[in-house]
Amino acid sequence: MKRSTLRKLAALAVGTAMVAAASTAMAHLSDVQLLDKEGYPLVEGSTTPYSPKMTCGKCHDYEKITSGFHFMQGFDELIDDETRLAGEKPFIKSLGMYGKW
Repeated sequence: MKRSTLRKLAALAVGTAMVAAASTAMAHLSDVQLLDKEGYPLVEGSTTPYSPKMTCGKCHDYEKITSGFHFMQGFDELIDDETRLAGEKPFIKSLGMYGKW
């Protein structure tokens, strides 16, 4: 294949990748209503935790995301409350990515 043809194909591939990335980045330009575990909207200042499953699962494949390698990394290495220092990042649940945000 000619070098000029390869350059054109490479430019097309890069352009396609850039459009795909821009489309993904633009998917959340509007506000996303945070929902609790029951699916009820949260108001500003609420102390109720939001639910990623209820909030993001309306548009994204929650089951697929939560079974992915990086999401599950550290699932079998959970840190118990006694090991974690009191008050220091209580949201960290494992040595891996599992339970972090």
